[in-house]
Amino acid sequence: MAPSFIGVFFVLPESFQWHGGDGVSFFGFPIGVILSVLFEYVLLGVVVSGVAVSLIYCVVTGISPIPSSSPSRAFILGDLLGECAPDLMGAAIGELGAGWGTMAFPLSARFPGTKVLAYELSPVPWLFMWLRQGLFRRRNLRIHRRNFLKEPLSGLSLVVCYLHSECLEKLRPKMEAELAPGTLVISNTFDIPGWEPDAVHKLDDSFCPQVYVYRVPGATLNAPAPVE
Repeated sequence: MAPSFIGVFFVLPESFQWHGGDGVSFFGFPIGVILSVLFEYVLLGVVVSGVAVSLIYCVVTGISPIPSSSPSRAFILGDLLGECAPDLMGAAIGELGAGWGTMAFPLSARFPGTKVLAYELSPVPWLFMWLRQGLFRRRNLRIHRRNFLKEPLSGLSLVVCYLHSECLEKLRPKMEAELAPGTLVISNTFDIPGWEPDAVHKLDDSFCPQVYVYRVPGATLNAPAPVE
């Protein structure tokens, strides 16, 4: 059995050995074993740090970055947005609270001629999206680590979100002020307090059982253009 990282550094000094060639060892343990243990501890530290940061941002944002279920994504991208495809070409889509990118990347693939702006504040899922974008680049996808409640939304033709109702209640007046009347808003699972949905689609999915479809009501105030 390989020694623990702590055990390696508390072995008696007289057991220290250093040999050249294939017999390299340190404190009596092969260098390969030590490097393996070091790698495991570094990896453990990264994982623990990631979990800690995620928990902190769960408190900050009030929600964990849970991805949309596969059935709800398929419904939104297929049945729901299929008929809107011609209207969205050359427009801009905003995903607010993009999490791990499980909706942002399929959206950018589904509408290659449309700019997709993905906003995520939590650093761990944002980093995951950033790395994924580096490996599988989508030219029409822009990933921002920003608080969408503080970002301009004007110019968006479609808003997609998977947020809890408390956050949606804070978001509602911002959308009313900055989005054009009639702008399509799709909310996965949770309703937007104060708005009447145009449609509620029930899904055979215990994780995301319904999808709400809204149109922004009322007049729109002048607002800055969204960040590229």
